[in-house]
Amino acid sequence: MAIVSSLRLSDRLPGGGRDEKSMGVAISVEGLTDVLNDLQRIEPNFNKEMRKAGKEVAQLLVNEAVKEAASVTRARQALEVMKGMRAQSDRLPTIKLSSSSGFVSKSRPNRGRKPAAKVTRGQVFFGAEFGGGARKSTSQFLRHRGRSGYFFWPTVRKEKNNIARTYLQAINDVMKRELFK
Repeated sequence: MAIVSSLRLSDRLPGGGRDEKSMGVAISVEGLTDVLNDLQRIEPNFNKEMRKAGKEVAQLLVNEAVKEAASVTRARQALEVMKGMRAQSDRLPTIKLSSSSGFVSKSRPNRGRKPAAKVTRGQVFFGAEFGGGARKSTSQFLRHRGRSGYFFWPTVRKEKNNIARTYLQAINDVMKRELFK
C-alpha cells in the first residue's frame, strides 16, 4: 500500500488546443503507469478490475461536469455537448466525447441540412467550452475565455484532488481484493 501513497500528483494541465488530440493530460500522477504495469504482471486480473475502477472515477467527473454545464449562462449548448461525454473503461480514468454524434440545434436543426453540413458535438465542444465571438461564425457562443473554459475544464481543475484521491483509493482497494485474496 505504501507504493500507491507515495505517488505524487502533478499540476500539469492541458494547453488548450483547437482539436481533441492536443488536449493532453489533465491530471498527472508521476510513476503511476509503472506501478500499474508492475501490479498487472503480479496479478493478471488486476487490469480488469482497474478498468472498472477507472470508469467509475471518470463517471464521477462526467456527473460533476454536467452539473457545471447546467450553471453556464447559455446552458443548452453545454448540456447538449455533455450528452456526448462518456466515461471509458480504461485503467486510467478516461472521458471521451462521441464527436461524430449529431448536435441538436433548435435554431438550425440537422434534419434540414445536407449530410456534409450536419453539425456534430465535436464541432461545437470547443466553442461551447472556451467561447467565441471574435468572428461572425462564432457569435453563437459565449464570450471567449481563453484557456479557462466554461464547464468541463473548470470542473477538472476543481475536482482534480478529489479525482486523484478517489482513484488512488480505488487502486488500494483493488490491490487488497486481488493481491491479498
